[in-house]
Amino acid sequence: MKRPPLETEEERQWVIQYALPPVLLDVLERDIRTLDTLKLKMPLVYIRSLRRVQDRVACELSVLRGKLRARGIRIYDQRRTKEELEALFLCRGYHRKCSIPWDLVKAQVQRKLGSYLDIDVAQ
Repeated sequence: MKRPPLETEEERQWVIQYALPPVLLDVLERDIRTLDTLKLKMPLVYIRSLRRVQDRVACELSVLRGKLRARGIRIYDQRRTKEELEALFLCRGYHRKCSIPWDLVKAQVQRKLGSYLDIDVAQ
């Protein structure tokens, strides 16, 4: 009897891409709260700019959720451990796990935020 294939590399990348936006949204929310407490001349400009990025991230997350659903992939748990970000997902009836070390998460989130703000964040 033939076993259904495990996730493809493209599908695995979608799972990783889906796990990163919640981290980015948390970072943005924390930065917005921090900006709100600082004595800046025009905090509203910065806050609105970051809120706009949050809206774009949420929109992209929705599109990605649709791609995953169309392929029969369901992410049912995301965990943040001391060492890594984990995503537990169901793909064609099989329970799978994808882990990303925090240094890679940070680099990818930073790069993604830079792309939203149209700035180069190369290290």
